[in-house]
Amino acid sequence: MPKVITESSFYKYLKCPSWVAHDAKEDHLVEDALRIKLQQDGLLREKHLALLANRPMVEVVSDDLDHAALQTLTFMKEGSQTIYRPVLMHGHWIARPDILERVEGKSTFGEYYYVACDIKRSRRLKDEYCFQGCFYAELLKVSQGIKPVQGYVMHSGDGVVDGYVLEEYATRYHLTLDAIERILDGEDAPHFLTSDCKQSPWFGRCKAHAETCDDLSRINRIWRSEVQSLEGANIKTVTEFAAATKDFLVAQVHGMTADRVEFLHMQAKALVENRVIVLGTPALPSLDHCLVIDVESDPLRELHYLIGVLEVDGDTQTFKIFLAKEPGEERKMWEEFCEYLTLQATTYHLSPILHYGWYEMDVFKTLRERYGMPDALVAMLPKCMLDILTPLREHAIFPLSFYSLKDVAKYLGFSWRTQDASGMDSVSWYEDWLLHGIKQDLDRIVDYNEDDVRATLHVAKWLIGKHE
Repeated sequence: MPKVITESSFYKYLKCPSWVAHDAKEDHLVEDALRIKLQQDGLLREKHLALLANRPMVEVVSDDLDHAALQTLTFMKEGSQTIYRPVLMHGHWIARPDILERVEGKSTFGEYYYVACDIKRSRRLKDEYCFQGCFYAELLKVSQGIKPVQGYVMHSGDGVVDGYVLEEYATRYHLTLDAIERILDGEDAPHFLTSDCKQSPWFGRCKAHAETCDDLSRINRIWRSEVQSLEGANIKTVTEFAAATKDFLVAQVHGMTADRVEFLHMQAKALVENRVIVLGTPALPSLDHCLVIDVESDPLRELHYLIGVLEVDGDTQTFKIFLAKEPGEERKMWEEFCEYLTLQATTYHLSPILHYGWYEMDVFKTLRERYGMPDALVAMLPKCMLDILTPLREHAIFPLSFYSLKDVAKYLGFSWRTQDASGMDSVSWYEDWLLHGIKQDLDRIVDYNEDDVRATLHVAKWLIGKHE
């Protein structure tokens, strides 16, 4: 493949350096634009245009990169205030920031120059955003003869623009750029398995490589510095770590507390022996009467379109959905869900509401801020919500590198109707539904969501049953 560096290269490298290596060395997997936007905190064009509605804007419309770069340069020479979807090129560097904005100053064009800005969903500045901003600045210097001193990110939730000083990121940016260049020139990529690797289309190969090498990064949530401490004690693999004695670890491993070494040691044993290590008994409420919830969201539209609820009443289980069939129905969906919870609270006072991970609480906070929530629910929810992942981590060590719902529930024997489906698939199906109106796409989302809540209950029952 031709050697090319884009702003996406920085995102990929920071998530998984092997991603850059696989892209460079092998037939590139074709990823649709939807998934790329999901991965990189992007938004749909309509959301961009809504945020930019009050700006005097021109748009680069050509899909041919060379022509788009020429069109961008023409707009810059003309002094256009805001250039949407520009293309900047120099050698094997190609960048496409969301917008270029004209500011006062001197450049080869006259008494003005351009700065780059990306529109992101995240409420905070991430390293990849700032490295991308450094990349844009270098290409802008080629085009206009002056390098901006600041980069910018517009946060989609409120349209607020955050500026950052490029020089503060320059050293780490250049180190990252140099590492990417070396990988593209054939150097082996540094390997370290993390949950970020799951973003890569090559994740299966990354995981297989780690397992084949028995790499220490297979241990759940181990830090790079901790791997270095273990390697300093001549422990290179999970198997070697599991076989080490407590006395040896205490004497030879430095830079970690004894409790942390012991915990990681148990994780290594769980992986090598392929068994669950029980740490204690969780204090969980009865699940005879409870609700299990899961949310489906479309980050590209900043929309939450489905709340699935599994009602558990003794041996009876009933699945209910609250669905926004189009973006304008989100408020109605939320209000109906709040009415339902209020009724449930009247029928089953303070029944536990199970979920897996932090996401549902974050969504409920967002929807409450958007549309409000009855005061009774505001007081009740924090007491009812039960994140199953928390007691799971505290009381059991699994022979797994990751503790996602898919990883844990599958290990415990649960099966999804759509194999290997993910939240990205749910978003893709919803976008297809909005585009084509085919009911089968909605049905797939509902089935997937139901499987998620049933998987959560499956894990919760295992946790209770394992410790009764």
